[in-house]
Amino acid sequence: MGFWLFMLAMILLIPVIMILFGKYFIKKTPKNINYLFGYRTNLSMKNEETWKFAHKHIGNIWFKWGLVLLSVSVLALLFVIGKDEDTVGILGSVITIVQLVPIVVSIILTEKALKKNFDEEGNRKNGKSEK
Repeated sequence: MGFWLFMLAMILLIPVIMILFGKYFIKKTPKNINYLFGYRTNLSMKNEETWKFAHKHIGNIWFKWGLVLLSVSVLALLFVIGKDEDTVGILGSVITIVQLVPIVVSIILTEKALKKNFDEEGNRKNGKSEK
């Protein structure tokens, strides 16, 4: 049971981090465009508008997907409660790998949204500024 609880804590890390950072990025974009913290890609770092847009976009994705992953992950792990450590460990590993997929997909979706809304110089395509 101790190993099952350990695995439960481990599989909760990714969804909880996604939920917390998602909520944070929705409400508050890191103040300055920087190379240390935040959603850092060439297009997201062009100017303040692309920086804020990218954080709000990925924040929404991470918050929603984090909630889904949290419940699905816990539900999946409940099926192996009381099983041997190998079974729990294998399922925990599979769950963790599956949890990484939405992170990669969220980056792809955010980059597509940036390219749809901004040109290569970071200017809004429709000419409207969102503040």
